[in-house]
Amino acid sequence: VTGSQKMKSSFDKALDIVLGLEGKVTTNDPRDPGGLTVWGLSKKYNPEVYDGMPESEIKDIYYRKYWQPAGCNEAEYPMDICLFDGAVNPQDDPDMPFAGNQEILAQKPADWKDFLFLRMVRYMKRSKKVYVLGHLQRIIKLYKQLTSDA
Repeated sequence: VTGSQKMKSSFDKALDIVLGLEGKVTTNDPRDPGGLTVWGLSKKYNPEVYDGMPESEIKDIYYRKYWQPAGCNEAEYPMDICLFDGAVNPQDDPDMPFAGNQEILAQKPADWKDFLFLRMVRYMKRSKKVYVLGHLQRIIKLYKQLTSDA
């Protein structure tokens, strides 16, 4: 992340949480349409990703392509982290990035907990059957992490 960009202080915490959910691993699951995935960044949607990529480059991609466009710098904590995780694991049409967050926000969630509940509902409708349970567990882990920090 360049020095000229103002970074909200919770980005590092958000990245730690999201990388904890994604795993600091490289995978290439044939069932995953994203193909090669490095620390949660799929090569299909992030062509600059490569196996063995340094953490500083991974952090920069997450900030530029997910944190900033998802509006996380403007959101209050912990909604900023919820929006970030929703941008990273959206179950969206790749031609319409952040549509998942926008669809949920359009339902006017009362707070970040309601946002996570609506995201679970969205996963149940949109995720491939093989991934639904893992996606629901992801939201539960995120909820537990955020409530344990409160």
